Amino acid sequence: MDDRSLPRRGLLIRSIGALGIAVGLSGCVEEIGEQFPPGREWPTGEYAPDLPVTKRSTVVESGVEAFEGRDIEDEEAFERALEEHGIDVESVEREQGTLTVEYVATDRDGQGTLHEVGPIAGAYAALIGTDYEAEFLEITILDDDSSSVGAAEVETSWAIEYNRDAYTAKEYGELVAGTIESRRYPTEVGATPEG
Repeated sequence: MDDRSLPRRGLLIRSIGALGIAVGLSGCVEEIGEQFPPGREWPTGEYAPDLPVTKRSTVVESGVEAFEGRDIEDEEAFERALEEHGIDVESVEREQGTLTVEYVATDRDGQGTLHEVGPIAGAYAALIGTDYEAEFLEITILDDDSSSVGAAEVETSWAIEYNRDAYTAKEYGELVAGTIESRRYPTEVGATPEG
């Protein structure tokens, strides 16, 4: 027997052994992660744990829920409902299938835009629920001098899904909150204890 063949045989035996172990473990690796639910994109609010602090999702959710069961049939009723809720509406207009609302941010106490955008999204869902047709809602946030300081959008498909209970108020609000862009008013909610 040639001495040079021994290292090759050892290498071959080790390679076959490693291949056997890899094949044996392949079934185990495949099962990893099957115990978890499949990945989900937005919205994820229903999976967040309950904490004893005021959260963004809670603020928007309560604003959305403020308009549950309301019949808002046209632009005038939409504007009136927002004003009754304490939102300083500058204008509501419909142009080429898009409903736009401009409002003056009244964030004097540092509450953030969510306290106003949530109810606007809720009123829009109520409007869409009465068979009003629009492609989406465009929200413009104005300062006291009527200059634009931010914006948000509500897709009509989100409002429809919310109205047919495919989204909860928290999930619908989370989608809307994700579109907010504000240069002056934070979208954050202070971590204050609920009570």
